[in-house]
This record gives sequence, C-alpha cells and structure tokens, in this order.
Amino acid sequence: MSDTQFFPMPPEMFALACETVSRRVSRLPFLRSGVMVTGELLGVAMECLNAEFKKTLAFRTPLNAADKPQDGLDRCIEERLKIPGKTAVPVVVDVLCSAGITETTEIMDRFSRQTRTGIRLLPPWTWHSASAIAQAVRFQGSGNHDDSTPLSWMSMCPICRTGILNRVVGKQLFGIPHTDFYIECTHCGAKFIPVGTQFRLVSIATVRDPLWRKYLDQTFPAETWAALARGTGPGGKALLYPTERSMEKKPVGQSQKLPFGGLTQMKDGSLVVPFKEKTLYLKPVKLNFSGGVKEDLFARVQTPLQELLKNPAFSHLLSPVNAKYSRYLPMQTGLFLGQLKQRHDPFYREFLNIYGDEKYGTFRLEESNEGSKKGVLIVVVNRAMYHVVNCPDTFRVIINDTFGRISSDDCLLTGDSTRCRINALLCINRNDAGIYIHPVEKEDERTHIAEILKGSSPSET
Repeated sequence: MSDTQFFPMPPEMFALACETVSRRVSRLPFLRSGVMVTGELLGVAMECLNAEFKKTLAFRTPLNAADKPQDGLDRCIEERLKIPGKTAVPVVVDVLCSAGITETTEIMDRFSRQTRTGIRLLPPWTWHSASAIAQAVRFQGSGNHDDSTPLSWMSMCPICRTGILNRVVGKQLFGIPHTDFYIECTHCGAKFIPVGTQFRLVSIATVRDPLWRKYLDQTFPAETWAALARGTGPGGKALLYPTERSMEKKPVGQSQKLPFGGLTQMKDGSLVVPFKEKTLYLKPVKLNFSGGVKEDLFARVQTPLQELLKNPAFSHLLSPVNAKYSRYLPMQTGLFLGQLKQRHDPFYREFLNIYGDEKYGTFRLEESNEGSKKGVLIVVVNRAMYHVVNCPDTFRVIINDTFGRISSDDCLLTGDSTRCRINALLCINRNDAGIYIHPVEKEDERTHIAEILKGSSPSET
C-alpha cells in the first residue's frame, strides 16, 4: 500500500483556521488537559483528515487486531509530530469540533466490520491537489521551516500573526488621504494602505506588544511584512521581544537598569529613582487575580442602541446607523456590537474607546498596611513603564475600584480608556507586569514626583 499523500494546507486556510479556533475556543497557543494546543498541531490534524478519501479518521488505532487495522488519527499525529497521539487526540477533537471545523461520526472498520468513533473534516475546510500552491504547515522553530520561502503576505497578519488580511474597497479611513482600497486584518483590525508598490501600517486596533509600535506608520514591501509574520524582521534578523532585549547580556545577581528615565531595579524587586537630593524607592505590591481574562466585554452593554445614540458622544454615528443598521435600533447595544464583530464588520469599533476591545480580568490588592496610604503608583510591563498615577485616594481604592475591575460600559467611547488599558496590561501580562508604589501624603509632592516620572515614561499618554 502506498504512503498517504498529505496535500499541504493553503496558508490562507491555515490562518483562518487558527483565527477561528482563537475566537471560538481560546487564543492559540493554549494548554488543555495537559496538551499544548498549537496551530501546528491543529494544522497537522486537518492535513491528516484531508488526506483521506472520505475526510474521516477513527479517533484511535485498534490494538492487537488480527488484521492490520486502518490507522487512526492518533497514529497519524504520532508519526508526523512525534508526540503521544493517545493523549493529544481527545483534545484535538474537542477543539476542532468546538470551532466548527470538524464533527464526530461513526465509521465502519473495513477489517473488523465493527463501528468506531471517528472525526470528519467538514466540507468548507477541505482542499485538494488543484488548490493554489501552498506550503506545508510550519511554525517558527520547526525543523523543516524554510525561511527562504515567503508566505503570501495576505495569508497571515504580521501584527497578530493570527488573522488574515482582507482587501477593503469602497471605504475610506478617517484622517488618511484617499486610496482605492486598504488592507485590514480580520482578527486584530490592523490596517495597511498602499504606497506605490509597498504598504504602510496606519492603525493598530489592539496594542499589547510595544514591539509593534516600532512599525506603526512604517512602509515596507509585501515581502518584508510577510517576513514579519514569520517572526523575522527587516534584514532577516529574528525579532527580539522587550523582555529579551532588556535582559540580554546582563550579569546575574546585579541590579539591572530598566529602559526608562534612570530607574534601577534592586535585588528585592524595588525600583529606585533619584529625586532632588534624595532617592525614591517604589515597592512592588502583590495583586490577587480571580478568574481568567475575558474578551468582548462590550457585548454585555444592556442599553438599547437607539437610547445610546442620544448621547452626544455617539451623535456622529447616528447617520451611518440609520443608513445601514436601522433595523438594529431596538436591540441591546452589546448584542449589536457583538454581531458586527462576529461578521468581521469593523464598524463596531466606532463605538469603543481605543482600548475597548481588549481582554480584561479582575484583581485586588493584597491586604497590607501600604494599601491605606496615598502616593504615586506606576505600572510596569515587560520591564518598561507604561503609566504613572498620582493617587489622591488610597492605593487600595485606586487599585481595587479603578483598575481592578472593568465594566462593559467602560469599553465604550464614554468609558475610561485608561482603566481599560491598565487592566488589560496587568491581566494579560500577569507574569511580566506589576504595580509599584511610593507613599507620599503631601499633594504637591505627589504631583511633582508624578510629573517627573511621566517625563521618564516613553509609553505615557
């Protein structure tokens, strides 16, 4: 019997499958039942199913059968990825079925003539040898990765590396000179405009990684954007993330300077900054997180759309809503915006503040004597200062009531974008983010310290 022929999965379909799983199940990669679910694992499973005539495989290969049984999905995954298929298959089946890419079915074993539980690739997710030329499923760091083979730059967004890029015609971006079309990511909303034969990144809808601030308003050829999607920067150099940059070649056990305004980190974790003739010590505080992060919080807004549009902050949206979405006016605003996002309609973002579509969580300050004091608070993420707060109220009130919990209304234009930003930064980067405080009772001294620290912070807005 000849070996099974695995037709490489088209990169556009691979990117869409990753996006679908991230939206409907969980953001890739994620850990489930002890198995790390990655795009590579799911892509290989889909290629194994697609290689079968009926696009169907049994979950497991029978053991100790009299005749040689047909391989199940477990053995296919073991042979291609060298991981235990028995452990991986239940997780893969659950994820792909939950995402609507596959379905479970009953199949007849042609040797034993007994029915077995199987998994079938749904028709919209199948492909054939006559499909457009595509690469096999590869990820950065896999042994068979070939950096000399460029991806179609439209097949994977270089910003989030999850969504695919769509060409949008008949619309114009606010504040951008007229163009015949623009390019938009289906996942993160990043937008590119054509500049001759090249493309410029003009908007990032979701800013989590400071690395991408470097490429905002930059113009590159399509090949360069494709390289960025693969994880290599201009010139073929591997992208180095802020945490790696700041810790590169630093002696272990010594104080390490942070990349802002003369702040230094001590062995006990405190940050030090010169202030007049003395030194300020900003102590880290312990945050207690409860539950995981949640996305699409704006979809819970209860106010009817027609009532929301009476608010002057949304008056500029009344005309486009009446022209295109008038039938939704009696609907709750959250349901309306949620449906727009599911259909990849970017109009939903017009109702949100700049950080209104992030992932949020809940946290509180651990009980301590410092919590009842006033002072200056800074937020540090990936060894960089992101925000400075002059706290006229106690640290406990500011952390618990202002930043520790986000409501659906906070995500709207009328909400507090700073609260959204800080909550998302801390909850998404729990291992690399923190809050540091310096108690100061006098208001004028707090104001002075906060102004100096804000001047030292490149990320402060």
